[in-house]
Amino acid sequence: MFIKNLIILAESAKFANYCVAGIDADTGEWIRPISEKPELEDAVPIDDLKYPDSSRIELLDVVEIKFSDRAAKNPIQPENFFYNQKYFWQKVGRVTLQEVIDERGFDFRDEIFYNNNRSIMGVDVIKFDVRESLLLLPVEKLYISIEDGKEHKKFFADFSYRGRNFLRFSVGDIAVRNKFADSDAGKYFFKENANVVFSLTNPYYKNAECYKMLAQIF
Repeated sequence: MFIKNLIILAESAKFANYCVAGIDADTGEWIRPISEKPELEDAVPIDDLKYPDSSRIELLDVVEIKFSDRAAKNPIQPENFFYNQKYFWQKVGRVTLQEVIDERGFDFRDEIFYNNNRSIMGVDVIKFDVRESLLLLPVEKLYISIEDGKEHKKFFADFSYRGRNFLRFSVGDIAVRNKFADSDAGKYFFKENANVVFSLTNPYYKNAECYKMLAQIF
């Protein structure tokens, strides 16, 4: 077992559970804590996102997490680490996003996860010697698009990054999805400037593609 203090920077929807990610408060490296239960598919259940007093973990909390010695070894998401479910997560502080940016900076890249498309094949990801599935990036002219699906609404984002336009990236941010939950299908302006945590998904079972998601929008 090892212990990390994690600054929580993303909490997005994943089926009926949550995908949580943050940075090591000491090193600035990304970590995605995941459950050891295979049926949760690398998600975190709501009960594990509560402190010992039953209060809820929040974005920008600094959280002490005890991790398992068993490595996740995910070739698509190397930031994944199993947390030890025998122990509560403990709040040890709070920070502001600006403090994180001032201390650590952004993860500037010429491309968002290896190319400029909204997805990439999983077999192509594993060809790279250096892999990553989490990035903090500043974007401009952010729009949210809503589409009516067969079972539920789908949420996508259009935005600009480093002078290039990106279209139909998935949106996992829970607050944003809730904000537009009752809106009609269409495209809505959201923010002129935003700081975004991007996440690269595991390969989708139907087409083996890894999709690029706006996991958290600040």
